[in-house]
Amino acid sequence: MGALFRHKGMRLVIAGCIAVLLISCKKSENQKATVDFAFQTRSGQTDYLFSEYFTNGDGKKIRIEVLQFYISDIRFVTKKGKEMEAGDIALVKCDFGGKGTMAVKVPAGDYTAIRFGIGVPEAMNAEGPDAYTDADHPLSIMQNTYWGMNSMYRFVMVDGKYDLTGDGTDDGGFSYHTGFNDSYREVELVHDFSFDRKGTYAATIGIDLAKLFYVSGSMIDVASESNFHGDYTNIGLSLRVSDNFAAALSIQ
Repeated sequence: MGALFRHKGMRLVIAGCIAVLLISCKKSENQKATVDFAFQTRSGQTDYLFSEYFTNGDGKKIRIEVLQFYISDIRFVTKKGKEMEAGDIALVKCDFGGKGTMAVKVPAGDYTAIRFGIGVPEAMNAEGPDAYTDADHPLSIMQNTYWGMNSMYRFVMVDGKYDLTGDGTDDGGFSYHTGFNDSYREVELVHDFSFDRKGTYAATIGIDLAKLFYVSGSMIDVASESNFHGDYTNIGLSLRVSDNFAAALSIQ
């Protein structure tokens, strides 16, 4: 009986410790600030609507129909260079107005930059959707972003049409779905943030669509190289789209 009592006592102690940890974690989470990020497509200085054409750097008229992408390993950087975690992964889906959103939680304080990855980190990419049974999870099979044929997730997905003659008629389409761990990109956006406990804040990250297709030294010709859907022999195109997308982001 003595041994049984000791085991029961130990179980009560362990249960009590777990309860204290859970309460502590919940309290800590409630003390954090919430930051609502809007990712807004831009053509020049103007917000871009998906029904409109914009002129690419090489003179082609382009319009976007679909844009979605993964943002992962989200961290804010303190003045001393310490990284504070704010989220593991989000799937940002831009609406017809060219806007997509994500919300993160971060400890109160002052920060000088935000860092994040574009794409799915290698460990998560290797797990596949079977590890994420919640239908609303960004990596759930219900998001339709997993390439079963390649056993990996798509990172950036952008589809649209182009007009070569400028007459307002579509001459063809393009579809770039980056993938493979090679295409994962790390981004740092320098900006001063100041967050209070339990506060709610808003920030906007612009997506310069002209840079998505045309950055100095890296042009995407939507007519002659109109598609990437997981063919590793053409991985160079996926890498250029990944580089350009990272270069297209700026915080407002």
